[in-house]
Amino acid sequence: MKTAFIFPGQGSQQVAMGMDLYQSDLRDDYDFIDNLFAQYHQDSIEDKLSDVVFNGPIEELTKTVFTQPAILTMSMVLAKQIKAKIKNGDLHNPAFVAGHSLGEFSALYMADVLSFADAAKLVIARAALMQNAPQGAMSAILGLGDEVLNELTAKYDDVSVANYNSPDQVVITGSKEGVAKISAEIEEYASQNSLKVRVIALNVGGAFHSPLMQEPAEQFANLIDEIQFNNASIPVIQNVTATAVTDAQEIKENLKKQMTGSVRWTETVQFLFTNQVTEILELGPGKVLAGLVKKQDRRFPVKNIDNLETLNSLEVSLN
Repeated sequence: MKTAFIFPGQGSQQVAMGMDLYQSDLRDDYDFIDNLFAQYHQDSIEDKLSDVVFNGPIEELTKTVFTQPAILTMSMVLAKQIKAKIKNGDLHNPAFVAGHSLGEFSALYMADVLSFADAAKLVIARAALMQNAPQGAMSAILGLGDEVLNELTAKYDDVSVANYNSPDQVVITGSKEGVAKISAEIEEYASQNSLKVRVIALNVGGAFHSPLMQEPAEQFANLIDEIQFNNASIPVIQNVTATAVTDAQEIKENLKKQMTGSVRWTETVQFLFTNQVTEILELGPGKVLAGLVKKQDRRFPVKNIDNLETLNSLEVSLN
């Protein structure tokens, strides 16, 4: 069986996610990242990361500064246990790993490109930079093809495509004014052409994955240069290229472009299909990525690993 592991990004968060992991003998990993989070923010944030994760409220957890390290923690705790199973010979290595935006950092940990600590340090900093980034807006466009949407966004200097999530789901990003204008234009285009298109404003404060993120992206690139990157033990399909990469320097340079570039997830899934992957495992909270895979092939097997029970089931299902 040829498998791929995929890791979710921002938007998959749920209050109390990973509680059974935390209450097991895996708590030390949560405590470790709690300490890194506290060291980074010092007195600027008094809340403990794990307290926000397990107690909420959801409005607090949804803030980028908490969401990103929270999802990363759960995904990496699961990945760490799976890596141990692989080392012990209980499981086989996946053929590929990939992550959606934030999830790419979990994928890089799974592929031994980043250490557990370095992945956490980068994401804690990334989340803070993105939380404080220039204000903007993002909207999901459902039911409009890439070609038409690319033509429409090309007319705007302050709007671009953030995520190509599936053939019928694309996320646009940019200034509040630009996103409002193009959203109205999309709705008018759909009406004139009798298309069933939905425009859904997303609850985010920044123009993520757009040129408007250039300043925080440059700051983050400097942090990336301070971190040790290793060649990947498993090919990583990166967001900005939608191709499998193993070279440490190439991975690093692609990662620097991620904050301003588009997430090419539709092509990532197509890459897995065309490279004879027979099963995909989503490691982390929620089933967002499983849903996006199903949009391209509803019969394709996707397993969600999001608690101790599903984690332990892997010894049976993949052998």
